[in-house]
Amino acid sequence: MNSEKMPHYLILFRTCDVVHSLHNAPRPFGLDKRTLIKICFLSLYEALQGYNYTIHILADKLSDELTAFFARFPVQITHGSWGNDDSIRESFRVADTAKPDDWVYFCEDDYLHTPDSFKILTDLIVNRNEVFGYKPRRLSLEILINTSTRSLIIHPPDYPDRYKPRYRRFSLLFVSTYCHWRQITNTTFTFLCEGKTVQKYRRILAKSAKNANDAYLSRRLFGGLLFFGKALCISPMKGISTHLHEGVMTPLVDWQSLHDALQKKLKSLE
Repeated sequence: MNSEKMPHYLILFRTCDVVHSLHNAPRPFGLDKRTLIKICFLSLYEALQGYNYTIHILADKLSDELTAFFARFPVQITHGSWGNDDSIRESFRVADTAKPDDWVYFCEDDYLHTPDSFKILTDLIVNRNEVFGYKPRRLSLEILINTSTRSLIIHPPDYPDRYKPRYRRFSLLFVSTYCHWRQITNTTFTFLCEGKTVQKYRRILAKSAKNANDAYLSRRLFGGLLFFGKALCISPMKGISTHLHEGVMTPLVDWQSLHDALQKKLKSLE
């Protein structure tokens, strides 16, 4: 991989250990919130090693225990007492400092990452022109879509409900070196995009922070069958992260083994 083309990742890790679960959904592996945050962050941190990155922790009412944990890593920490909506706004404010070609990762604190997640992401980004660069020469639906010119947004998990009959949608499919990608039309507030994409859609992002409205964000931001100024959002198959809520975890990945390995590493840090 050409090092000159390697992206810089600005990681905005929003975390709060006051609330166990926003929607009271049960956590897998019997995890308490603080251990869950540590495991998810450690999986992210380890996956980033060897790549160009900056990590900014947005610490909302964070406990002394977790403040001390994050202090062990080369990160920037901003402490606040925001609540969910304002912490999202704070993440967008920090994202405004990104360079146009930076890849900003808005990351909530309950997503577990595979060790090769940034290998897969970086390969897609570096080889983006080969993956999305087809320019049609005849009248077709592809002319209206023209993925080579769309702002790209990446949602790293692969939610299993997308494969249930009532939620299935027509999707564009792509292939990169390490996996397939499918177009999706809805995300949470965990996604990657370029700094220039943040600026392009800044008003939509700002409005979506009210009531943490990811449905509004998705509806306004992502194209479906038609685009008309909207972005292309894709998710890997199989997923390279998972939301740690029971019933929505990315399928086809041995998350139990990854969890167990990270638990051992956490103990070695104590």
